[in-house]
Amino acid sequence: MKAFACTFGVILAATTWSAPAAALQITFDDLASVGNPLVTTVETHGYRLAGPFLRTIDTPGTTFVGNGSAVYLAQNGAAPGGGVTLARIDGTPFDVYGFSASGLFAAPGPGSPNASLLAVIAMRVGGGGLSAIYDLGASAGFVNFPVPTTWTNLEFVTFAGIFSATTAGGLALDDIGVGLGPSVPEPATIILALTTMAGLAAATLRRRRS
Repeated sequence: MKAFACTFGVILAATTWSAPAAALQITFDDLASVGNPLVTTVETHGYRLAGPFLRTIDTPGTTFVGNGSAVYLAQNGAAPGGGVTLARIDGTPFDVYGFSASGLFAAPGPGSPNASLLAVIAMRVGGGGLSAIYDLGASAGFVNFPVPTTWTNLEFVTFAGIFSATTAGGLALDDIGVGLGPSVPEPATIILALTTMAGLAAATLRRRRS
């Protein structure tokens, strides 16, 4: 009986506690992009990114900043609060681990200001907002930024380039580190665990009767 109880506990623990899903990087290199086209949304790796004035950059040239990547995502500029919003396509929660960002324009002029700051805002499942500010003005190219480890179980994350208090700035995004967070046991896994427990109970009962 003790053996059965021990086995039952192990199966129950395995069913209840699941390992976190592996992280991945959204690189945008899998997207079809020719001539830096304007887009309304981007869907890749199970995630959707949406916002005004988006374009995928495949040919930086002398206009847009380059980072050696085949494709990256850019926002030419938008009203404050517009930003680029990231969410899972299936609506499930996710984690964010880091990202790479830069001002968009290689030689910004008065009519095309680069973002000097980046505001990152997130909403957690069940409520509770998160926010952080990153300095883009200290570098002329892409910089890798970490995200606090508390940014888990998120509904969405918004990246907003800031030029001034009243003006949005050109923003370039790449290599967004994401993950699904703790996984939930699938119904088939639960059924298998229950079936195994039932078999163990029957075997224990037969041994006791004999």
